[in-house]
Amino acid sequence: MSRQPPGAPEDYRDGLRQYRRVLVIIVILFALGGHAVLLLHGPLTALTWFQLVAVVVFVVLTLRQFIGPFPPAGRPPWLVLAIILALGIALVVAGGRSSGWIPALAFAGAACGRYSRSPVPAVTASVVCAAAGLAVAVRYHYGSGNIFSVALIGPLAALLAYSAGRRADALDSLRRTRAELARAAVTEERLRIARDLHDLLGHSLSLITLKAELARRLMAADPDRAGLEIAELESVARQSLSDVREAVAGFRQPDLAGELAAARQLLDAAGIASQITAADTGQLTRDIDSALAWAIREGTTNVVRHSRATQVAIRVTAGPDAAVAEIADNGPAAEEIAPGGGPGVLTAGPDGRAAAPRARPAFAGSGLAGLAERVRSLGGELAAGAVEPHGFLLRVVVPLTPQA
Repeated sequence: MSRQPPGAPEDYRDGLRQYRRVLVIIVILFALGGHAVLLLHGPLTALTWFQLVAVVVFVVLTLRQFIGPFPPAGRPPWLVLAIILALGIALVVAGGRSSGWIPALAFAGAACGRYSRSPVPAVTASVVCAAAGLAVAVRYHYGSGNIFSVALIGPLAALLAYSAGRRADALDSLRRTRAELARAAVTEERLRIARDLHDLLGHSLSLITLKAELARRLMAADPDRAGLEIAELESVARQSLSDVREAVAGFRQPDLAGELAAARQLLDAAGIASQITAADTGQLTRDIDSALAWAIREGTTNVVRHSRATQVAIRVTAGPDAAVAEIADNGPAAEEIAPGGGPGVLTAGPDGRAAAPRARPAFAGSGLAGLAERVRSLGGELAAGAVEPHGFLLRVVVPLTPQA
């Protein structure tokens, strides 16, 4: 079962960026710091002092570039990148026959590639690093393995950093686009609801206004006619209220598949292991599908808010006569609950054993009461209560054929 990362998505991305920065710092210090320490154990010549100063400046500038914000704001710092590239090449040249400074070419090429908005700077850094590495390899007669390393490590690092930078740009653009699309979808939905309500109520309210004005004018001259107009006005107002209720119910009508997916997401986010199964539910009528969806929503919400459970099993089945939804958790013992505040009647738990009431503060409220009303309107039954040896079970049974 997949788990969502803790916290908001933006917090998760910030954590990954911090992890990458720490990793880059460790790699650069490990690759170059060790060779700098070795220089202190030898004679401190002018070349040695140059290498020590160069490696310190190189590491500081490189770390500043890699652990800074990305994508960077404004134009790339070309002067700093040029200094990094020059120091990386100088360290390899000054190292002579020592191949320990070869990683400096990789870090210099990667720094140039990371901030390149076009392939030209990355390619330029690749060519310069490769040429410098080959010149040093030929001058000091490197072996074939070292020649291969100095020729390819700079270009590979530059091009990989460039591709990573472009991918980061693309992901950032994608996130902004997704946020804009979400806002546009919300705005469009609001406009649709406003348009539907306007179309639904415009005619009715206009008719109500006209009949009210007519009844007011006729009140003194023709009371009987005024009474008739008021009666018709009442009829129009009742029909308008019914239309609004149906429209709002249609806007808020849940579906079973969506609620099952939302339940899994909610339980995962709460750190509760879930096992969700739904069989033979594709042919349910809209009313039955909606009733089971409300049961899944209410049961899952109660589990997350009140149960202190670590595991939840949600099962939805549709037999020849009835559709059943069950939400069972392994939380602490709870007092049996029935909608309306009375004791619940639960004949059996999920394993077939009789359920026994046990002490835990009841959390039955308007949610379960409203769910029971929905289920009863379809001729179904709702039961909720504790099960042995521990846990709580909410069970909804809705017949597939209409009942009184």
